[in-house]
Amino acid sequence: MTEFYTATDLEQAGYVRYRLTELFGEPDTTTNEDRWSRETVEAVEHEVLAPAARVIFAAFEPQLDTRAGMIAADLRVGWPQMEQMLARVTVRESGNGRNP
Repeated sequence: MTEFYTATDLEQAGYVRYRLTELFGEPDTTTNEDRWSRETVEAVEHEVLAPAARVIFAAFEPQLDTRAGMIAADLRVGWPQMEQMLARVTVRESGNGRNP
């Protein structure tokens, strides 16, 4: 298991590259690509992003048809990315594994 997430890894997970430092702090630059420790990324997802996503989803729950339409239209509003992040956190919390 890798000890770090690279900027490319995080971008592939749905994060916006130019916001990574804002989210996860200053990167480790000892390699040819910016990277953040697994511990840092998972802590931010668990302690900040997942709780916020849960509140947002609850706030917009009555609008599921609108949300589904935005996802189907491939509008980049963050819903699918938040759902993927929330799923990763939920898996970690359940003790069933760790995934990027």
